[in-house]
Amino acid sequence: MPQRIMMLCLFFVVLLGACGNDKPTPQTNMPNVVHAMTGVSKSFQVKHRVKGKDVLIECVAANFPFQKGKNGGHINVYLNGQKINEVYTAAFMLRGLPAGKHVIRLELVYNDGKITGMLHEFSITIP
Repeated sequence: MPQRIMMLCLFFVVLLGACGNDKPTPQTNMPNVVHAMTGVSKSFQVKHRVKGKDVLIECVAANFPFQKGKNGGHINVYLNGQKINEVYTAAFMLRGLPAGKHVIRLELVYNDGKITGMLHEFSITIP
């Protein structure tokens, strides 16, 4: 009987120890690359992956409204210095890029034309 009580106490101690509020911090390889023209520190993170002739791009920008309409904003997408698209979602794909080295620049802009000063530029190689 004392052994059962001891095991029951040990069970509750282990159970209470497992119920903490410490949550793991998500790990990511997205560098915080920001060029803020306004001098205000802003967070704009970009992760990309080349898959054949396509590039998957995922963006994280705190408090930026990726949407159409007067209160929204979009990403101006540049390929080798030329604007190729306006994207209204945080994740998108560039498809069918030609073989070779390319520079992709992403700029966050509000739909009313206001510049955020947040941009990210990276190079890729398409086989």
